[in-house]
Amino acid sequence: MNADDGPDTLGARLAEVARLREAGDLAAARDAARAVFRTAAEAGADDIALEAGLACYALDLRLGDHVGMLDDGALLRPRLEASGRRRDLGDLLRRMVLSACELARFDLALALAHEACEAARDQADDRELALSLAALGACFERMGDSWQGERLMSEALGVAQRVDEPYVRLAVLNNLCAVCIGRFYRMRGVDDDDALAAVERAVVHAQAAQALLPQLPDPLFGVFVDGNLGEALLHAGRLDEAAPLLQDALARSRTHGFHAQTWRITCSIAELEIKQALPREALARLDAIAPAAIAARQHATLIRLHQTIYRAARDLGDTYRALRALEAHERLERERATRQLRAQSELFVTRAETERVRQEALAAREHAQRFRDEARRDALTGLANRRDLQEQLPVRLVAAAAQRRAVSLAVIDLDHFKRINDRYGHALGDRVLVAIARLLREGLRQNDVLARVGGEEFVVVLFDTPPALALEVLERLRHRIEDHAWQAKADGLAVTLSIGVAHAPGYELAPLFERADRALYRAKADGRNRLVVAEPAEA
Repeated sequence: MNADDGPDTLGARLAEVARLREAGDLAAARDAARAVFRTAAEAGADDIALEAGLACYALDLRLGDHVGMLDDGALLRPRLEASGRRRDLGDLLRRMVLSACELARFDLALALAHEACEAARDQADDRELALSLAALGACFERMGDSWQGERLMSEALGVAQRVDEPYVRLAVLNNLCAVCIGRFYRMRGVDDDDALAAVERAVVHAQAAQALLPQLPDPLFGVFVDGNLGEALLHAGRLDEAAPLLQDALARSRTHGFHAQTWRITCSIAELEIKQALPREALARLDAIAPAAIAARQHATLIRLHQTIYRAARDLGDTYRALRALEAHERLERERATRQLRAQSELFVTRAETERVRQEALAAREHAQRFRDEARRDALTGLANRRDLQEQLPVRLVAAAAQRRAVSLAVIDLDHFKRINDRYGHALGDRVLVAIARLLREGLRQNDVLARVGGEEFVVVLFDTPPALALEVLERLRHRIEDHAWQAKADGLAVTLSIGVAHAPGYELAPLFERADRALYRAKADGRNRLVVAEPAEA
């Protein structure tokens, strides 16, 4: 090691990287970080090499350089593995997944995404699992399977709700918005109802992500989220809301040198101009970014670019230019489809070859899962318990809220259950609870939720059931319990229920439960064995 390679000198050079980044000179900062990484690696200064490598790939992301992201990531990965920094490693793998997707390297993207998901599951780390499922969902969306992508992203959102970290929820919501926008593009002109529903969901997810931005001051997050929200509003027909949001996001993206986002937002503004009957201005805008975007070889961006050029040229009557853009777009789509099939085939073969050696680990995970499942079941009745309700229900409520679907939540309490225990004994009281659980379950659909959340308290959640019909269902359940042949279990035994029910809107679990619980209290106060409906949620 020569004097210029000493820790103090390298540390000073690393500080210069930070200064350049703060000054907004991202390209110079990355060049400096790469130089520090090479020098530190050769000198054996592993800690400094690691920090320089982390700086490199963070700058790659901001510059939108996905080729650099994969190259720098390959050099950085073994150092992160050796350091034991699991979360930094998971973050690197996920960003490499997204970069590989942008470059249509789907074989690499799928392999890395599955590796990240399996590592997160093995470590029982909800934070890593949420982000890794989102990365896997992004793979499928980029490969053209928006349906599988949205399913995985929704699963990721359910996991993210259990993580007390705004970044995780924002990242998943933003990616879920992007998947819904991708579905819009694929269904536009094929099934316009599906396309419109997808873009409306995109708006809901983006607005939820936008609400988290004050907790995350990184300007890149703001550009990502506002760009996606503007794009979704544009295709939802809300042009007056979309225009200022997109213009502001574009200005911030240019200021900070976020090239990839600049190209995508420019395409959105060009689409806006096409809708405003300004195809000439749109085409000029697209021509200005085309050379840099094409040179960057970002597959998804190029598909969007050529598609928008086609629409602008078509509206201008420039048949030759429109045809050239359409041919370029179709060529990219064929390339995407071919790489998708190849990647999925290779992944299937690889996973089949390794399945035998993974059986023992799989059996161990299944054993652990059984323990987790038992922890979410009520031991007496076999129903879901409060923990399961709190973990699973918010996911379904988020999905219902996105489509404004009907939801009714009922809190059910046995009347005078203490008297039953006191008169007949706890053993018979337990048999009564088991019978009630069975009677309630038999009176509900498979899709409905039934849980025991307290000693004699149950919760029923009815999805996609209009409020009037939900009340009919709950009244039938009440009569079913009242009319049951309880005397066959013990002379003089009678069992009735009191029910409080709350209807959405108002899709958050805690407020919905509280409204239903207050209605239950009124049912008890009014004489029991009755159903009371909660007041509507305040706007």
